[in-house]
Parts: sequence; structure tokens; C-alpha cells
Amino acid sequence: MIKKYKNVLICLSLPLQILIVQLIALNPGLVERFYTGNVYKKLSQFLRVVFGGISVPIGQILFYSLVIGLAVAIIKHITRLVAKQISWQNFVRTGLLGTVTFLSVFYFLFTGMWALNYHRQPIEKITHLTEDSVSTKDLENLCRRLIQLTNTSRQQVTTNQRQPLRFALTHQQLLASATRGFDAIAKKFPEMTYRYPSVKSVYAPQIMSFFGVSGIYFPFTGEANVNMHPPAYLLPGTICHEMAHQIGFASEDEANFVAYLACRLNPDPAFQYSGNYMAMKYAMNRLKKVKPKAYKKLERLYSAGLKQDLAENRRYWQSFQNPIEVFSSWFYDLFLRANDQRDGIKSYSKVVELLMSEFRKNQLNYPLPATLNPSSV
Repeated sequence: MIKKYKNVLICLSLPLQILIVQLIALNPGLVERFYTGNVYKKLSQFLRVVFGGISVPIGQILFYSLVIGLAVAIIKHITRLVAKQISWQNFVRTGLLGTVTFLSVFYFLFTGMWALNYHRQPIEKITHLTEDSVSTKDLENLCRRLIQLTNTSRQQVTTNQRQPLRFALTHQQLLASATRGFDAIAKKFPEMTYRYPSVKSVYAPQIMSFFGVSGIYFPFTGEANVNMHPPAYLLPGTICHEMAHQIGFASEDEANFVAYLACRLNPDPAFQYSGNYMAMKYAMNRLKKVKPKAYKKLERLYSAGLKQDLAENRRYWQSFQNPIEVFSSWFYDLFLRANDQRDGIKSYSKVVELLMSEFRKNQLNYPLPATLNPSSV
């Protein structure tokens, strides 16, 4: 009886929790100072100290265990109904009570240990950027500049233009080298300081690729779990993206932007290429939607090696296309929207606005001669 009323109270607390979070979200400055810069910072660093020295991806194991546990509980509940051990009324009542109880507890822990970061100050205030609109002409210029940077940084890694890029670095070396970029940007932006690494390669990465996932930040252990199975040149950007989540940048566009900065300022050319490649892809995908003719024209500026990498990347993800991936994308889109990311999965591409603002601020002279010859880069 006590357990029954306890579960009812936990269920009733869910709408109250949501209301409190929405009220807190009205003051991003408070979230930044009290939660992100204090509570979350100390909690996440503590978790990284505890779990960072363990080579096993504890977060992945716990996540899969949770999924399996929920599946077993659902099957058992259905089995009791089929065996007529419970009535339809009890089946629905206990099922709803159990589901809402789980969601309430999960929401409390997830919000307190991570999700309040979605409501921190926008990164524009941290990096002193102005949030301007991006005209089609500006977007073309940005794409042209990023193509040049991508071509050039690839040339610094290898002169081989006939095959997809391969790094001399091992997976462990990539994971260990990622902090060097964060050390560089932290000198200017202390909010991007990264200490106590806890970034791990997942087991059976093909499972994550099957669901279209490159990496997962697991807030309950503070670990960044990275799928190291995709092509090598994607990995530095993915690693830095998950590390950005670890230091409190929850929004996907902001994590992408931090990852770009961390890769660009990393002294290793492999990271520089991965960051430029990621930024170029987002910018060009945006241009493809708004001005396909300009996109086709700028495609001709790709170096031969970059074309090889783009083709390999496309082949890799196409090999994992399946109906479940569509469902997982829909579910993740719903998850992002539930955390005030109104654009859902599309929020990843909003990094283009941040890239544009950063290029303008630093006067990187992004317009380039239209006669750029990619074969000479």
C-alpha cells in the first residue's frame, strides 16, 4: 500500500518538475552561474575522475542494461496479461503507473545531472559573437572559404589524393590528443576549459552505426562514449563534440561549434581537417537547400582527395540504412524538442550561423577568388 501511494506521488511530481524547469529556464544567467558554472561543473568533473580511469565504457554498459531491463519488464507485464494473471484494467493501470513513475524519476535525475544546461546562456554571449542572419551570398562565401580550408588541411595530412584519408594515429591516440584543442580555446574562453578526460571507444560500435549514432554523452557517469567505427576523418570532430557536451554545452549546434574550434586550434593536422570537414559539410548542406545551383558550382572546388572522403562517408552511412534508424532519428528529434531545442535534429545545422558570426568577428577574409583551383591546393 505504501509503495502504491509512493509511486502515485512520484507520478504527480512530474508536471511540477516540468513547471519548475520552465521557470528556471526564464533566467539563463542564473543557470549559467549557479548550475553550469558551479553545480554541474563540479559534478561532471567528479564523475570523470571516478570513471575516467576505467577503460571500460561504463555508460554504454549501463545504457544497454537499462534498455534490456525495460524490455524484460514490458515482456513480463504482457506475459502476465496473456496468462490471465491480471485483468485488462490492471494491465493498463499498472502499466501506466510504472511508465510514468519511471519517466518522473528519470526526468528528475537527467535534468539535475545534465539537462539544465540546455537553458544556460547562449554561446554567443560566451564568445562575444553577434547573432546575425546569413544571406545567400554570405553563405556562398562561407562555403568557398571552408572548402579552401578543408582542401588545405587535408593536404597537410597527406598528399595522396586518390584514396580516402587514413590517419597514422590510433584510436587511443586520437582520444588522448583531443584535449590539446580545448587547452587552446580555454585560454580565451574559460567556460571551455576541459579537465579530467573521460572519453571512451564503445563496444560493438556497429550497433550505434545501425541506429545512425556517432557518439553519446552519458551524464550519469560523465563519460563521452564515441563510435570509432566510421571513417577516421570523422572521429576527431565527433570526439570533440562529445567532449563539448561534457563541459556543459548541451545544444547540438553549440557542441558542434565548440568541436569546430577545438579541432581548428588543435596543433594536429588530423583534427584541423576533421573540424574543417565537419563545418564545410554543414555549410554546404545548407547551401544545397537554399541555392542548389551555387552548391553545384562550389562542388567543383573540392580537391580530388576530399571527393574521395565524401564518397566514402556517404557509402558508409548508406550501408547502415534501415527502418529502425528512421525511428531512432524521429525519437531523438522528439527528445531534443522536449528539451527546448525547437528545431530538433535540424538544430545540428544551426552551427552555420555560429560559424558565420565567428568568421565575421575575426575578419578571416572568407571571400575567395571564384577561380580557385582545387588541384593546386
